[in-house]
Amino acid sequence: MMSIRHETKGKSAGVKPVPGWVLIAALLVVLIGGCNDSMRQDEDQASLTRAIAVVNNEKILYDQFMDEYQRFLTHWDRFILNNTGKKQEIKELLLRRKIQEKLLNQEARRKGIEVSEEEALQWAMGVLSSQGEEEGRSEAMLGRPAMGEWKREIRRRLVHLRLVRQEVTDKIVLSSNEMRKYYAKNRQIFVRPERVRVRHIAVGSRRLYNRVMRRLRARTDFVKLVRKYSITPDRFADGDLGYVQRGVLPKEFDKAIFKMRNVGAISPRPKPVKTKMGYHIFRLEGREPEGLVSYRKALPEIRKRMIEENQPEAYKRWLARLQERATIRIDETLLTAQ
Repeated sequence: MMSIRHETKGKSAGVKPVPGWVLIAALLVVLIGGCNDSMRQDEDQASLTRAIAVVNNEKILYDQFMDEYQRFLTHWDRFILNNTGKKQEIKELLLRRKIQEKLLNQEARRKGIEVSEEEALQWAMGVLSSQGEEEGRSEAMLGRPAMGEWKREIRRRLVHLRLVRQEVTDKIVLSSNEMRKYYAKNRQIFVRPERVRVRHIAVGSRRLYNRVMRRLRARTDFVKLVRKYSITPDRFADGDLGYVQRGVLPKEFDKAIFKMRNVGAISPRPKPVKTKMGYHIFRLEGREPEGLVSYRKALPEIRKRMIEENQPEAYKRWLARLQERATIRIDETLLTAQ
């Protein structure tokens, strides 16, 4: 059983799972630099080297904990409105989060789970590029000294994600009977809308559009014309856009491609589809009417959805087992100090 020993008597400091919004806020605390030391200038300086909690003989130092807590207040105090009760609640929730982090760090070390600096850097660059940062700019940003703590935090988070995937997500077992029941109960999820598969040629001028259409009427191979004339990136896939449903492509495309009924049909006729990219020509490669996806074809999506739905409860049980095996001591005097 988990052993929690208190240095002073007070209310229970049981380690409970933390609400999602607090986890996000706690992460932001770590990512945001700087703190206001004047906010605790009257603290007993001797207490700053003490541990506010000890997790399996590893300390959570009071001064480091308070740095994070004060940074949180600096950025979120307008939502707390200087409410002493809410501040204490946040402090307790933040400490629970720090204890959980200690437990995850210890378990990752025990399991030999690591993430290299290169992996963390690659992940961080992916995040920055997804936010519109160019590769060179992303590298420059990550190279700044101020980004050091952010990169270390990313590395820790990736270790935690890898640990949870290995010890929780990958160990979720779903029976065939459970998955069939899920499919039967949620059939509306697996109703596939009408889809068409098309190839695409895009050219930059009406002159080239007319030339390509003349060659198509002369039965020139569509793929050959894609390779010779098309100017959009799908030319490297021989113009194949795959199966698409309404609303995925621009409206101008939908109006043209969903009018075609017979495989091999060419669109548009007689009026070309024109966008800012140029003029567009399509050939219908296949059509699938609206209908229910079979259980066999839906199986990967069923498994994915069920794992996502089961993961939070599985994680909670796994974390509870870690806590039950742990020895956790919390200094209530420091926790409740104003």
